[in-house]
Amino acid sequence: MIAIDTDVLAIYHLFTHDKRYEETESFMKISSCHDRGTTVYNLMELAGIVSAAGKSAAAKMILETYVGAGDMRILYPSLDLKTPELFWVEYCVRIMAVMERGIRYGDAKILWVAESHDCDTLVTWNTAHYLTRTALQVITPTEYCSGKECT
Repeated sequence: MIAIDTDVLAIYHLFTHDKRYEETESFMKISSCHDRGTTVYNLMELAGIVSAAGKSAAAKMILETYVGAGDMRILYPSLDLKTPELFWVEYCVRIMAVMERGIRYGDAKILWVAESHDCDTLVTWNTAHYLTRTALQVITPTEYCSGKECT
């Protein structure tokens, strides 16, 4: 499965004048035929970008769209929820293990969930944030589209 980072989603949905928009749009079309998802953290980050622009109704609409999407899975963290204390202990231990690879908290949450869902590829425009810090293939939308077709 491929995991899609926030920057790709933000360009696709919001920043249509970005110089990377056409490549991002091509990636979104081509990848729709493949098993793909994005983490709940990516979606909340995207909603935050939209909300910060004063468009909270649009942010809610984006979240609702992804929840009902048939071609995109939402990847959630897998944690033991027996008590709030155990939740936070386990959460902190798992996130810290990823951050120890030299990754900031926001990116660590995304990488942790993608790895725990056995994703094999992370598609992002910010490859430098993840390269050499994960076993996942970390590539740009352009690299993904190179040679990929719907099958």
